[in-house]
Amino acid sequence: MEPEVQALVDRYEMAVAFAQEFAEELGEARAHPIIQRALEKMQIKSAHDLAERLGSNSLEALAEHYRRRAAESDYLQVLEVTDRHVALRISRCRGFEAFAHLGAPEICRLYCGTDHTFIRAFNPKMKMIRTKTIAGGDAYCDHVWALGE
Repeated sequence: MEPEVQALVDRYEMAVAFAQEFAEELGEARAHPIIQRALEKMQIKSAHDLAERLGSNSLEALAEHYRRRAAESDYLQVLEVTDRHVALRISRCRGFEAFAHLGAPEICRLYCGTDHTFIRAFNPKMKMIRTKTIAGGDAYCDHVWALGE
């Protein structure tokens, strides 16, 4: 296992154990919404932290952040940047690999579902559009962050 994936496995191991215990005790129908709410709270904090680190919650600051990350990555592409949206393609998800290794791919799908919460917390004037996720079985994730609504 690659060191980056192993680090995520180590990081997620306890959380996955708790999530699986909740699901076993309460059933997935009751446990998953609780887990989702916890993930949403984490995403809100992450979004606020990113805006603070970037010094802005603008679409331009977000685009520049992902341009820098893409320059250091072989699995992240910035497809398009306009004054209204930023479009990305992610062809590998190490987080999904880690959750799958821990036997909890469904937790990654819940986490992916909180990306909409993340972008609204980053900037309430933005929304996310996504049609594909690796965690959902697609070959890549598509992310579009757009101004509007």
